[in-house]
Amino acid sequence: MDDKKKFEIEFDDDFDSWLAQHEQATKDLKPSTPAQPKPAAPAQPRPAAPAQPRPAAPAQPKPAAPAQPKPAAPAQPKPAAPAQPKPAAPAQPRPAAPVQQRPDSQQFKPVSSNGDPAVPVSRREVVKNFKLQIDEEEYNKPAYEEPAQPAKRRDKSVYFAGRKPSKAQIEHRNAQEKAREEKKKAVAEQRAKDRDKVERLRRILVFVIIFFCSAVLSTYGISCINDVLALNRKDELVTVNIEKDADYKEIIDTLGDNGLIKHEWFCKIITKFRGFDEKSYLNGLHYLTADMGVEGMLTAMLENQMSDKTIRLSFPEGWTIPQIINKLDENNVCPAEYIYAALKEVEFEYGFVGSIPKDGARCYTLEGYIFPDTYDFFVSEKQNGIGENPTSIINKFLGNFESKWSEVYTQRAEELGLTMDEVIIIASIIQKEAADKSQMGKVSSVIHNRLNNPSSYPTLGCDSTKNYVNNYLAPVLGTAGASSYLGGYDTNSIRSGLPVGPICNPGVDAIEAALNPDDTDYFYFCHNEAGKIYMAKTYSEFQANWAQVLRDNEAD
Repeated sequence: MDDKKKFEIEFDDDFDSWLAQHEQATKDLKPSTPAQPKPAAPAQPRPAAPAQPRPAAPAQPKPAAPAQPKPAAPAQPKPAAPAQPKPAAPAQPRPAAPVQQRPDSQQFKPVSSNGDPAVPVSRREVVKNFKLQIDEEEYNKPAYEEPAQPAKRRDKSVYFAGRKPSKAQIEHRNAQEKAREEKKKAVAEQRAKDRDKVERLRRILVFVIIFFCSAVLSTYGISCINDVLALNRKDELVTVNIEKDADYKEIIDTLGDNGLIKHEWFCKIITKFRGFDEKSYLNGLHYLTADMGVEGMLTAMLENQMSDKTIRLSFPEGWTIPQIINKLDENNVCPAEYIYAALKEVEFEYGFVGSIPKDGARCYTLEGYIFPDTYDFFVSEKQNGIGENPTSIINKFLGNFESKWSEVYTQRAEELGLTMDEVIIIASIIQKEAADKSQMGKVSSVIHNRLNNPSSYPTLGCDSTKNYVNNYLAPVLGTAGASSYLGGYDTNSIRSGLPVGPICNPGVDAIEAALNPDDTDYFYFCHNEAGKIYMAKTYSEFQANWAQVLRDNEAD
């Protein structure tokens, strides 16, 4: 049998009743014979049917047989069905009827309900009369039923749902639906407007950020490029001191430190690309302007400068530094103040410069060494502009002097017991006192004779040394400033021996005359305005010569 299906098998209770009556009737028909009591087999419990059992009908009590009755077998309870058990009615115990022994072949004669003997029925027929009843309703019931729920109370609000709405209700409902649609549409439109507004704000913000970044980058880029192009930069001169052996990167850093450029890294990239990293630069002071641009400034500091416009200038022997600088300034080579500053502050790399005494009474240390000659200079196209660097200008003069001073001059100076600086001082006085080359040897002999007799001639008695201060220093330094140098240069009445420094820049002839004076015994000389020289051994001869000079001057 399938476990999911439950059957109820009911046995006809009439069968048991009939069997008991039949046995009783049979017993009554036979003579009573003491029967041996047969122990009653214990009744086996009948399994309960899945369906609700029907209570068994109580058996009718029968008169006890004369035979010794068997003890009744206790009824065993029926086991519960696997389905949800229902309370089974308690089975009523039925007393078992005594069974008489009979031959197996003896037929039983059942008795009818009214006590008449019935037609005997065999056990086979009894079994055939077995009934099996299946209750379909009980079979179709589920194995488990939910407990019954109380009936829900009817919602009266749905009573009218099935009714046909009126025209007013339809219009009201349509109005509500239209209002809801309009509200939904308005909300959607408002959300769309809000999204558009947010999108516009986002675009504006992005545009502002891009514009700001572009402006910053553009400004920065223009500033970088402006270091090269020098647009709208100031034309104020700035003094820059370049150290010895500085390369172009160090020079650019110095330019940045002095405010001439703003972006050193960019200038280094550009100038390296333009080949400025392979060039040599002058050390010392450089006077630059921001409007020159980084390339213009580096070009101005080149050791071998280049320019589209040059000028050739000649400087006569015997010119002083103020005279030479004024000529350079007038021809737009370089402003005078920058050359003066370079003379004072720059340390030039020449061996003879180191041997020059650094005497505070000396006005220009390099006076006498700015060798007079003809030179080519770069010219500025601007008024008061710098065509050539002042350091480069001075290097040209000093380099020329070094090339003119030979080893022979050094040996001859040692023979005379003179230093190179003393030779140049004597040569500068000869250059100023002699009217021409033919007079230089005589003038040199007078100077040497006086220097060799300091007790008799403590001073040189030369007016040219005093005139150097009054005529050349005073216009530059002023009368008060120049007068402070008279004590070092006035050999006419103040200074004994040689002056503290040269009074001009002598040429080769004057230098050679200083090293090779004529052999004379003159101690005095004088000139008329025509340049004629008068030599004298004594002071009285000198006075006579001076009187003749006056007469010559009056005659002219």
